[in-house]
Amino acid sequence: MVGIDPGAKKLRVRDLEGGKETLEPYDRLIIASGAKPRPLDLPGSNLSNIFRLKFLEEAIRLKKFLDTEKPARAVSIGAGFIALEMAEAFQARGIANTILHNDVLPGGRLEPELQELIARELQSQGVEFFPRVEARAFREAPRGRAAELLTGQGVFTGNLFLISTGVVPEVKLAEDAGVTLGPTGAIAVNERQETNLPGVFAAGDCCEVRHRISGRPVYLPLGDVANKQGWVAGENAAGGKVTYPGVLGSAQFKCFDLEIGQTGLGVKEAESLGFSVFAPVIEDSSRTRIYPGNRPILVKLIIDRKSHVLLGAQIAGKDGAALRINTLAVAVYKKMTVEELAELDFAYAPPFSPAIDPILVAARAAEKELAGKKD
Repeated sequence: MVGIDPGAKKLRVRDLEGGKETLEPYDRLIIASGAKPRPLDLPGSNLSNIFRLKFLEEAIRLKKFLDTEKPARAVSIGAGFIALEMAEAFQARGIANTILHNDVLPGGRLEPELQELIARELQSQGVEFFPRVEARAFREAPRGRAAELLTGQGVFTGNLFLISTGVVPEVKLAEDAGVTLGPTGAIAVNERQETNLPGVFAAGDCCEVRHRISGRPVYLPLGDVANKQGWVAGENAAGGKVTYPGVLGSAQFKCFDLEIGQTGLGVKEAESLGFSVFAPVIEDSSRTRIYPGNRPILVKLIIDRKSHVLLGAQIAGKDGAALRINTLAVAVYKKMTVEELAELDFAYAPPFSPAIDPILVAARAAEKELAGKKD
């Protein structure tokens, strides 16, 4: 599809093999154009050993390069989910890996305590990590390949370079047709996934979504969010009347053996919205301490000091740490106070948790401190 005429309700479609263009009518239209890699227009960024893992074709190209060229060192620009997960994949192939990032760690949403744990995990696994590095240009080697990355903090050499600086919504087709974009730069939609054009819906990584706590539109290109938006857009395009209630920004990922989960607001986000924030951190155990396989888990709660309502939470650890974030996502979704959270009746067995789960330990500690009590 190369064009939309909303007045005539027609699509301009191009045959990819022959190049012929035709007009196709529509009654209802769902735009699901997704996202594209965030531009990083550095000199030399189109050399053949530089990769951006947004599309399957690029992953196939990278796999072929790894199999045939057997690179010894990879340099990753950016420390998003893909870069952190690829670090483990590179290591499994015996490829040394350096990660450069112009900020700290993924997306700016993680709390400092979790960022530190990720940096330590990378270091313990032999990955070089350099925060606050400004990439400037690639230096070309023979055969049209990059050999060095020039930065404001020095020169980094490699046989393979991965650009992992995030994505931006693919909205040109929609914008050209008169679809309104929101403040994030993605397509603006209402709770029914409708755009400003009659009969035109949007879903997935090309559009915004409402944050349930702030009420503001946000851009969260996550797979589960895209699927849920697709369900709503599809049903409404077929004549239904359903709505999408919005998101908390719940996410989880893995960095080698470290599991990370997050939901709701972070401290800075909450403060920017006017909340008086209380954000305690505790470290506890994944299982009963005498049970084999027990590992430490860090839990940070983000709480409104006035109402004691849970605004967000983040978890990091090993041995099933990330899945615990789903419990906290429910608590944030239901606007539970820490007192209510501390009273939840969790199941207990030594292979799965301590007698008092780390979530309850964190909630109880927060409850006591808010009440001015001490053990």
